[in-house]
Amino acid sequence: NANKLMAESDDEYSNSTDNSIQYPKIEEVSWPETVEFSNNYRWDEEVPDIIKSKYISKNSKLRAFRPSKKVYVKKITDPNHPAFGEYGLFCALPEGLPPGAWILDYVGKVTLGEKQDKSSDYVSDFGEKSELACDANTYGNEARFLNDFRNTGSFPNVEFNTRRDRHGELRQGVFVKLKKDAKIANAKTGQEFDGIKQHEELLVSYGKSYWRSRVGNLTDFVWRLPGQPPVANRPSAVGIDTGDCTKNGGDAA
Repeated sequence: NANKLMAESDDEYSNSTDNSIQYPKIEEVSWPETVEFSNNYRWDEEVPDIIKSKYISKNSKLRAFRPSKKVYVKKITDPNHPAFGEYGLFCALPEGLPPGAWILDYVGKVTLGEKQDKSSDYVSDFGEKSELACDANTYGNEARFLNDFRNTGSFPNVEFNTRRDRHGELRQGVFVKLKKDAKIANAKTGQEFDGIKQHEELLVSYGKSYWRSRVGNLTDFVWRLPGQPPVANRPSAVGIDTGDCTKNGGDAA
């Protein structure tokens, strides 16, 4: 049950008397030294209080500095994966994640949209009207390791949706896509999407605007559509590192 899973999972981030940091485990390497790990948003001082008050509840609680139990970070070892040699985010639960389930939140530094760092590859739209930006370049949690679905041969299986936690704070949630989304029907069997299995990679859509700003012609950039086998002598990803970043959510094509 997605609602039950969400309620149980929210306890992972409840405030505790233990303020020590438990870093997420990453295969063969440590958490990046250049990234401060946290499950709490860091608001830029230039964001007006009148805007912050819409998103930060008086009952908001400091969240514990520990990793999610539902995901883990792993090095991409498939040579046909566009992020080969980099890292991705995978499902850790033996029972998997059902459609519509909340997984974790995308956390970072929150700024006004017009003040975002345009050189960062970790910026996600934030706010009820996308008037803010959330940047996980140097501050955030495991969600920053989400990869884009393009050229993996798979459809996106997660998406960004804002949510209010039990204390009323607005957060950028990462959710398993819903079954009603026909785009993620299993391309090989024709069966409906039934969630994410254990050890399956979580894939999102960075959005067309993200890729167009980096590669220009998106049609030429996409060499492998979902459901298609690996392509021999696939073209280079033009120097874009897709294995360690999450971008503005958007249309999946």
